[in-house]
Amino acid sequence: MPFSFHYGLSLMCLTMLVTQVCPHCDLPGPRSPAGPIPSCCMTANNATINEPVNACFVHYEHTFPHCKIHAYILRTKNDDRCVDPTAWWLQQRLKKLEARGICCKIL
Repeated sequence: MPFSFHYGLSLMCLTMLVTQVCPHCDLPGPRSPAGPIPSCCMTANNATINEPVNACFVHYEHTFPHCKIHAYILRTKNDDRCVDPTAWWLQQRLKKLEARGICCKIL
């Protein structure tokens, strides 16, 4: 019994933590990613993106067998942009996206 209690308590804490990271992520509506799931990035870039972003995805190193890098994929009206997670501007942009209800979906 103690194992199942601790397991349940851990699961509850993890659920609370995840929902606190981006409370707008679970809201249904037009802000959910549109279009097909992007393929992984082979390279990532630090250049800023000045266009509006409609969706965000993230994949970690080795998410897929041929994906060897960690990258964020920001979807604009025209294309998907692969962004280096260490780009100086990215964290601020992700906060602005979250405020608009756009949260990065993990691939």
